[in-house]
Amino acid sequence: MTEPQIVVGILSGKEIQFSFPDEFISSDGIAISGIQQAVYRKGKIYWQEKEYDELSFIPRQNTSSFFELQDVTIGINFHWERKEVQRFKGELKIIVEDDKLTAINIISIEDYLTSVISSEMSATASLELLKAHAVISRSWLLNKLRVENGELRVTMQPD
Repeated sequence: MTEPQIVVGILSGKEIQFSFPDEFISSDGIAISGIQQAVYRKGKIYWQEKEYDELSFIPRQNTSSFFELQDVTIGINFHWERKEVQRFKGELKIIVEDDKLTAINIISIEDYLTSVISSEMSATASLELLKAHAVISRSWLLNKLRVENGELRVTMQPD
C-alpha cells in the first residue's frame, strides 16, 4: 500500500525563488537542478521563458532529495517572525492563486511528521517528550486534514 501524500501550502508571492541541489524533473519532462525562479504574470506562471497554468517538480531518483524555497516566513505572528531559506522533501508544485503564485509541498504524512517533530524539538529532549510530541503532532495533522480534488490537504494558516 502506498503511503498517503499530503498537500501543504508553504508560501505565496508574485515571484518564487527555489533551488534543487539534486536533479528534479519538471511536469513537462525537463531535468533541472540549481537556482530557479517562477514569476506571476497575467494569470500564468512564467518559468524558463515558458508559460504554465501549473508547474510541478519531482525528485529524479533519490528519496532523500530535497528542494529549497527562499523567503519562507517562519514564526508567523510571533516576536521572532522572519524569512529564511527552508528545505523540503517531496514534490514542489507551483500554482496560480489569487493573482499570485503559491508554492506547495507534496509529501508523505510520515515524512511531514518527522520534519515537524525534528524542527520543533531539541535532539536532547527525552524519548518520552518526543513520543508525546509525535502524538500531539499526528492529532493536530488529522484535525487539519481535508480532502479536496481527491488530495489530502492541510490548512497551514493560523486559526
